[in-house]
Amino acid sequence: MKLSAIIPAYNEENRIKSVIEETKKHVDRVIVIDDGSSDRTAEVSRKAGADVLVHEDNKGYLKALKTGFNEAQEGIVITIDADGENDPKFIPELVQPILKEKTDLVLGKREHVPRVSERFISFTTSLVVDVSDTGTGFRALKADLAKKLDLEGLCPCGTFVLEAKKLGARIEEVPVKARRVDKPKKIAWKHLPQLWYVAKALIRF
Repeated sequence: MKLSAIIPAYNEENRIKSVIEETKKHVDRVIVIDDGSSDRTAEVSRKAGADVLVHEDNKGYLKALKTGFNEAQEGIVITIDADGENDPKFIPELVQPILKEKTDLVLGKREHVPRVSERFISFTTSLVVDVSDTGTGFRALKADLAKKLDLEGLCPCGTFVLEAKKLGARIEEVPVKARRVDKPKKIAWKHLPQLWYVAKALIRF
């Protein structure tokens, strides 16, 4: 089964090369979506061996994901962050439950979720779906499921899982070790309005 990695990226020229090179070892194709970067993200990505799709303007993470999902035609899609937090060596463990037809979506469950806001959204979502880390950017899912997802909000926290569940997807988590990157540990303010989208999704559930 063909494996395609989707990497949304915004101004990641300094980190994207190593992410692509590590990811290529485990997949058939790497697709980078340059979401309106003002740096050399697209150029560096092409030189590293990725197929690159460019948004002329910054459309946001979810729109970048959707562009990648539409490009990946078949098989299994892996989403991975461009900042290096996700370790591509865990890709085989993420895709294995799907290859065995046990599930449709696998989430890479982090040992520790640094942001309080992410933990709160995950707790709220877990009241409906039995998962503990809805904010992870490290996922594997069937390509046909990916194309059906109607994602709303400013980030995937909560809504990605709820939308997949609404479509009848079987969902599992696989423990992964996140690598340390320079991210703030305080509240990410985009998560506050994101709670509105999570609430809307829960009401429709």
